[in-house]
Amino acid sequence: MDRITQSMLDAFQNDFSLNFNDSALLFEHFSNYCVVNNIYGTNDFDLDEITTGKSTQGIDGIAIIINQKIINNTEDIDLLISLNQTISVKFVLIQTKISASFDNTEISNLFTFARLYFSDDTSIFCTPEMQKFIELKDYIFSKGNKLKKNPEVLLYYVTLGFWCNDLNLNASVSVGKENLKSTNLFSAIEFIPCGSVEIQSLYRKTKAKLAATFRFEKRITMYSINDEEVGYCGILPFKEYKKLILEDTGAIKPVFEDNIRDYLGPNQDVNESICQTILSGDVNAFSMLNNGVTIVASSISIPGDIATIEDYQIVNGCQTSNILIDNMDVAENIDELIIPVRIIATKDENLKNEITKATNSQTAIKKEQLEALSTFQKNLEEFYKTFTMQESLVYERRTGQYRNSDIPKNRIISISTQIKTIAAMFLDEPSAVSGQYGAVVKRFGNKIFKSSDKPIVYYTSALALYKIENLFKTNKIDKKYRRSRYHAMMLFRIVVSKEEKPRFNQRKMELYCQNILNILNNDYKCEKIFKGIVNFIISKGQDIDIENRKCFERKETTEYLLSQKGCLIEYLKTDNIIS
Repeated sequence: MDRITQSMLDAFQNDFSLNFNDSALLFEHFSNYCVVNNIYGTNDFDLDEITTGKSTQGIDGIAIIINQKIINNTEDIDLLISLNQTISVKFVLIQTKISASFDNTEISNLFTFARLYFSDDTSIFCTPEMQKFIELKDYIFSKGNKLKKNPEVLLYYVTLGFWCNDLNLNASVSVGKENLKSTNLFSAIEFIPCGSVEIQSLYRKTKAKLAATFRFEKRITMYSINDEEVGYCGILPFKEYKKLILEDTGAIKPVFEDNIRDYLGPNQDVNESICQTILSGDVNAFSMLNNGVTIVASSISIPGDIATIEDYQIVNGCQTSNILIDNMDVAENIDELIIPVRIIATKDENLKNEITKATNSQTAIKKEQLEALSTFQKNLEEFYKTFTMQESLVYERRTGQYRNSDIPKNRIISISTQIKTIAAMFLDEPSAVSGQYGAVVKRFGNKIFKSSDKPIVYYTSALALYKIENLFKTNKIDKKYRRSRYHAMMLFRIVVSKEEKPRFNQRKMELYCQNILNILNNDYKCEKIFKGIVNFIISKGQDIDIENRKCFERKETTEYLLSQKGCLIEYLKTDNIIS
């Protein structure tokens, strides 16, 4: 392996705190991460959810992207269909080899096993991970009437070699593509060879600061305090605006993370109206009928009419942007459609939050949703900083805050991760956090992030996830039971606290959580209790079918385990795990 790729691999291993001794396995995870990040547009996905398992032939990674969201269960597919009526599907298949050249046989194998994956007889695949991907694939094709077009399939072959358009290799690729094409399942089939130069480039993109360069001719300056505090108002044609929201690969950039509403889908009344305006073909009508978008950036530079913004978010305009994306391939003259925009450059975090709240307060948004990006979030970020031990966590209130820091990824808690941990551990809803972020927010958004909540509740739940994930990563608990982690966190709280849970805003909640933190920060006791809990869950396999991949997504599993908490405590006492 060349020195540059090796240094990147070392940095990746450190970032994700991976304890692999197998260099080939580490390179597989590295390649999966780089490829999916490039196509998906963000690193907000679980590495374990895109791997196919150790013994899977021909395919090392799979990502299924529907309407620009990575899908991990059929419920997510149903949700997207209910919101959008139709779905656009992209299958990403990755094969990785640590060899220094491109191998004709291995490339042919990738196409062979890809065709087997998309066939009716998938018995050759036996890992639980592949069973998930097979189930999702079959479910997607069963919804053929909901497909906007046939799925796309992208096949990435990653090595440490150099792709030189060898005739024999290209012949194998052509044959493989024709075989897949003959299935009549796909609207597009693309083979992407990645040598060391390409994979290095993809990794650098994962570290790059979010930026966009576009032509901004028609604008006025609203105010200009100095070079770092300036605001512009103007219009952009869609051909320029899409540079702000889409990568060259077609992936949606992570520019809506600070927008307090998830994309609702075109069946909502407001979005139907936007859609009708776009499809009318009148490129001027849109600017007259739409309020436009508001963009907040850390910096903007405009030499002449070419603007470059960095570290930016679209804080109002998520609905507008997503419907433009949905219709960009079908709307007439959409590149010339005019969009009103406001761009505000500031490094003042308080001002950014105020702009987000102000631009959304005119719409029918609940107060609790606005609160989610207000003072509480900032206070929570500061609360995390009060913990200074070696393994302390940081709270990523704004997307990309720690992109170029040396803090390992598993110690950075995003808003989406925080919602999942609090719902699982303190709301007793571990089975409900495996779905899409938008669905989780809609279910729990009005129960959390309230101004009177004690921030220690949030930190405690995040630390519990960090601790149990480390036990799986270091193989101190068998990784095959990782899907039980959210249920184990819930049971850990019950076992350690030994008393009724206070409300989030009660003063005694601080002592309640501190007692849990004391155990979490005691590595010996923490490991012992988590191991005991997982072993107890395993012992109940005949009642909850833990070998079934969907076991921990079922509410019945949560209800059963809660009903067994007395038995759990006796089980742990018998093994001298607790007193």
